[in-house]
Amino acid sequence: MTEKKGNKAGSVILVVAAVCGALLVCLFFGFAYLFLFGGPAKVTRDADKYAETMHEYTQEVVGKVHTGFFAFPQTIPGSAFENGDGPVFYFSYQDTWDDPTCEVYLKCTYSDEDYAAEIDRLKNCVYTLKGEHGEVNAMLEFEEAGRFAYPVYKAIDCDNHSYEYAMDLGENEIAYIYTSFKDTPGALKKIPKEYLPDDFAESIRHSTFSSSGFNVYVTEKNDEFKAFDYGERF
Repeated sequence: MTEKKGNKAGSVILVVAAVCGALLVCLFFGFAYLFLFGGPAKVTRDADKYAETMHEYTQEVVGKVHTGFFAFPQTIPGSAFENGDGPVFYFSYQDTWDDPTCEVYLKCTYSDEDYAAEIDRLKNCVYTLKGEHGEVNAMLEFEEAGRFAYPVYKAIDCDNHSYEYAMDLGENEIAYIYTSFKDTPGALKKIPKEYLPDDFAESIRHSTFSSSGFNVYVTEKNDEFKAFDYGERF
């Protein structure tokens, strides 16, 4: 009888140990997931919160996005809310290890006046960045339709797994796009595939921190070093 009780007690101890071990493994992988991937993505879709959201993720969030959103407008003009179905806004942020994973999409249909003003900003605005050896003047880079289905004004063109640009769709409509560590079209939740460059997946696959893709925020670089300034537009 005593031997049977001992066997039962031993079995209970083994079961408890197995359960505790499983819990510890789950906790370990849970913490590892949070450390590496930052938990579930935080998503904002409310265009009324556009400026607030852009400010939060460029100025307040620990880690922050690695962009100043120069290709994006500082605010959404009222005419964009009055034309069509209003602006489409999608902001997804995941605090992944080392670099955030982001997808940001804004599409607006403007009045004639607001559209002309926005195109003028994209074409002509000069941004003054703070470099280690003084100020650096930077502008968006224009590219005619080719790789892209429409003309674009680029802030980042395949640099360190990122893209950022404003796409002139014509008829007073502009789409604004930012991706960071979204390495395939299938990883994107909102940005239409036809608004991506035709070499998106291939170029991202070969993109590295030291790659030579265009980046308006670079203030200094050599073969082993890059310095950035993202400004404070928001």
